[in-house]
Amino acid sequence: MSAIIQAETPNDREIYHAEALLAAHEGDAVAALRHVIADASFLHGQLLIASTFVSYGAARGWRPRFVRE
Repeated sequence: MSAIIQAETPNDREIYHAEALLAAHEGDAVAALRHVIADASFLHGQLLIASTFVSYGAARGWRPRFVRE
């Protein structure tokens, strides 16, 4: 997954990343999804921790959202 590919569109990049993820898990889609879910869970926790340390004023009114709309 370390190769840099110049994809033409955002969709091409998404397909490349999906294929790279599947290749990293030897084609096992369930393992790949578990990896993505674990990463999302970890990052959600990191965002929660970071949000407690950033004041409303320092972030100029920005607050993190924990659910994608």
